[in-house]
Amino acid sequence: MESLKQKSIFTLGNGQLGLMLQKAAKRLQIPFESLSLQEAWDCLPELDARSCLITFEQEHVDEALLEEITKSKIPCFPSMESFQQLRNKLIQKELLTQLQIPTSPYLAVRSGADLDNFLKLHHGAILKAGQGGYDGKGVWRVDEQGQTRDGKLSILASQLRAPYLEKVIPFDFELASVVCRSANGEIVHYPSVKSLQRDGICYQVEFTREFAESKLAKKAAAISAKIAESLGYVGVLAVELFAVGEELVVNEIAPRVHNSGHFTIDVCAGSQFENHLRAGLGMPLARTEATHPAAVMANLLWPAAEKDFASLYAKLTCGPEWPSNMKLHWYGKSEIRPNRKMGHFTVYGDHIEECRSIAQQVLASRWA
Repeated sequence: MESLKQKSIFTLGNGQLGLMLQKAAKRLQIPFESLSLQEAWDCLPELDARSCLITFEQEHVDEALLEEITKSKIPCFPSMESFQQLRNKLIQKELLTQLQIPTSPYLAVRSGADLDNFLKLHHGAILKAGQGGYDGKGVWRVDEQGQTRDGKLSILASQLRAPYLEKVIPFDFELASVVCRSANGEIVHYPSVKSLQRDGICYQVEFTREFAESKLAKKAAAISAKIAESLGYVGVLAVELFAVGEELVVNEIAPRVHNSGHFTIDVCAGSQFENHLRAGLGMPLARTEATHPAAVMANLLWPAAEKDFASLYAKLTCGPEWPSNMKLHWYGKSEIRPNRKMGHFTVYGDHIEECRSIAQQVLASRWA
């Protein structure tokens, strides 16, 4: 195990997830580097399969780069096979069907597929890109006549990778379950949380000990564990679900550390980032129980109307001290665009109402 710990870990992608993985690696004294996809291409010939491990910060990796990594025989976590299955949302749907895990009815948009009957049967549908979509992008509502906000279904789908239709699910709320499975087969669960979305983008995650101990939350944890075990998965895996009464329907799976698990940095004994690295190296996994009864994680999404970076950043970081039960995580980005995730903060305490109130006050006074 000690020799494994000395391996250097490289992550494909150098955004905020890579940044937070790097911080966790520093605490664990693990050699680590986050690479842009171009940097990965450039340094791949120099990596030694005996001393390196590769992991993933994002699903949007060029197929040619993945093929080169496979040829290099550099080990990955999750495995290349698991990653390839889960980075394609259409293949995710097929996997869920095989595992008899509830997911919305779907139909791949392929030659000969009976799209009209699917749309009539379900009174419209959602069109999704199996690959390439994120944060509300790559998703369209389709009416019974096959029209979307951007034109006809058939034309739009021809421009997408692995497009498919799925039935619209009328749900009560969204939740997420994050699980971590190590190379040794050890598995731990993080508390299931409620995920609040706007225009397909998560803007807030809410944790309460009461919800995490509910039957619904435990059912979500069991589903995420079943997916991880079925794949022999290594690392952190996040499952996003819809709550429909007392039942759950899986929406999507992320083969990586995930936005819904950011609260674990400040609220859990061992964060999702630390355990992801531990899992890949076969180290014992850190405990995941929450150290506070409640928490709110709020994403700092760049306001569409704001054009000046400096003034809003100064408003966020200057002025009164932060509340003692709040932690800010800034991602170091300076390029702005509407709804880009620039950072997040977590508020924790004894009551969710208090956490919500503080989060709203901070957003109103320092960001909005």
